[in-house]
Amino acid sequence: MILDEAGIRQIAEDIEQAEEYEESPPESCMPLTIESVPLSAEIDDNPDRKRPYLPSCYNVYDKIKGSIHLAFLSHLCFILASLFYLKLALVTLNWYLYTKRRGVPQDILDEDTEEVWTSWTSENGADYIFDKWEAYRLEYELFYIMGALFFVFVGLLDLIRYFDCLNMVLVLAGVAGMISALSKTYQARTIWDFVSVHMFFIEAINLLLRKHDFERVACFRIGDVCFLIGAVLDCIGSYVGIAEHEGLWVIQMDVFSCCLWLFSALTDITAEIYYLRKRVGGSSDGIGTVQCY
Repeated sequence: MILDEAGIRQIAEDIEQAEEYEESPPESCMPLTIESVPLSAEIDDNPDRKRPYLPSCYNVYDKIKGSIHLAFLSHLCFILASLFYLKLALVTLNWYLYTKRRGVPQDILDEDTEEVWTSWTSENGADYIFDKWEAYRLEYELFYIMGALFFVFVGLLDLIRYFDCLNMVLVLAGVAGMISALSKTYQARTIWDFVSVHMFFIEAINLLLRKHDFERVACFRIGDVCFLIGAVLDCIGSYVGIAEHEGLWVIQMDVFSCCLWLFSALTDITAEIYYLRKRVGGSSDGIGTVQCY
């Protein structure tokens, strides 16, 4: 192949361009460098708050924590859990009053096992009471498991929203409650109840210590206080259960505690709606939810 003068000149120009490219490549071909971008925790007005190590360019944490859908889903699970626990307390109260009208001894109620009920009903010719007991046990397990399960959901949703490990306490409280519901002996149920209610008490303290980013909506604080009072009453009931001195007043106290929890759930969602309406009415930047730390 014979090159003319023009071809030789073109090759020389190509070589010269290649040398210039190696010395100073264009910006479009520059090596990829990652600049030091401040994390979301570094651009916060509260430097003491800890956040997960997430690049702020994606705003993953900010999007999740500000999700109004997760907030209302958490409130809905809280309401359902409180309703199931209230129904459980009412079923227990109804069963206690029924057995007292039928003359069932307190020690039989305390043992509360299938063997004890089978033996007592056979000796006293009260097989219909055993049938009632079986129906009561099914309702007891169903409402207890459902209520505890929804509290687990609340804990998981709050864990996603706040990235706060203390929300795992509520998850553990629900798990302990489900174990208690499935326990076959009175002693096992009492121990797991003891663990569960004290986990709820720790969660109530956590709610009171959590800092809200607003101070004018008092409903949240009212709900937190009601939840704490209910948890304290449940702890008292667990101490009485361990001492094996349960009575009608303990069950009535449990009903009142569940009513406080339901009231707390309703005030929380009411405060959420109020704050949402207030923010939408006062700002056009978008819709947000209450942020807690």
